[in-house]
Amino acid sequence: MQKHSNKVAWCSFCDQGWVEICKDKKTKELFVACDECGSRWEHPVDTNKSSIATTIFDEDTEVEILEPTEKEIALNDWKQYILDSY
Repeated sequence: MQKHSNKVAWCSFCDQGWVEICKDKKTKELFVACDECGSRWEHPVDTNKSSIATTIFDEDTEVEILEPTEKEIALNDWKQYILDSY
């Protein structure tokens, strides 16, 4: 699978990476996170709000990330947020 296949936005926090749909291995919940700085949002529509970003690298909340399947993305109704690859 190509890198950035589930990208939803350019990171508003660091302005250096793609925000992509991810899955928490433990909880199986989807979220979005920057591939560069690790900023995390609970929903794709929140990615332009850098003030509410958390981090996936926080020692208290660090998560093991998996790539979600297309079915999981569709079940969460998040397919609409994925940007076309170019």
